[in-house]
Amino acid sequence: MAEKKLLITTLPILDLNHPGAHDVTYRKRREEITAAAITFHQQDSASRQIPLVDYTEEENKVWQQVVQKLKPLHEQWACSWYQEGWKKIRISQEVIPQIRELSAQLQTLNGFRLEPIHGLVQPREFLLKLAQNIMLCTQYIRHSSNPEFTPEPDIIHEVLGHVPLFTHPELNQFQRHIGIAAAFATDQELTSLNRLYWYTIEYGLILEHGEIKAFGAGLLGGIKDLTNAFSGKALIRPFSMQEVVAADYNYSFEQPRFFVIPSLEFLQQETRRLILGFTARERIKQELISSP
Repeated sequence: MAEKKLLITTLPILDLNHPGAHDVTYRKRREEITAAAITFHQQDSASRQIPLVDYTEEENKVWQQVVQKLKPLHEQWACSWYQEGWKKIRISQEVIPQIRELSAQLQTLNGFRLEPIHGLVQPREFLLKLAQNIMLCTQYIRHSSNPEFTPEPDIIHEVLGHVPLFTHPELNQFQRHIGIAAAFATDQELTSLNRLYWYTIEYGLILEHGEIKAFGAGLLGGIKDLTNAFSGKALIRPFSMQEVVAADYNYSFEQPRFFVIPSLEFLQQETRRLILGFTARERIKQELISSP
């Protein structure tokens, strides 16, 4: 699919429950970083470069603190795709990586790219980028008062949660197919795709050699969500497309419910069955056939 210019349509962030809502310094810092991302999308695509962020000592300390706590959890609960991804791409554990450098690594590896974004965007805009092999990534970091959980995507979620998994070509293809379907989906169909993405790429679990492992970025980039998923207290359900597309979610809180897929092949088959039932099925089928 041809690359389209991103529409800057925001969803609410920094509401009264956000840890940084009343921190004037934090809000100003966020504005500096997000302004650069907005400028990026206003520039001509042929000449623009992902902005570099000069992270502060406090921001790097938050990064270090989260990495140190997550690494042993990853060793215990992360799926093999994620473990393999860490070996293929260089991610600093001492300082916050630049997404420009990570994007260059991914593009060399398999053609996948990252682009900066100012915050949450509407689901269709986000998914359309996936159809182009692009992931929109925030560059700011969560508030230091609550490093173990964020009510929105931040650089920790993007890099520690998503980036290692972008080294997996079949998983990228699955995301690209969701993006292709989103281009032609009705509003109701788009809701189904968004929920499918949420309960798989963001908060999915997978069965590996008889053991449940995490492959969702919201889990792999979040200490509280990851420990909650394996605490024995969360609701763990076998993956059912009917249940998934009917299950709403709230990104502002720790997730209470997770679905386990038996394999990526199973997920791909179920997803293809879903999107070929959409209103624009013939157009979607043509795009899927032409998609690499």
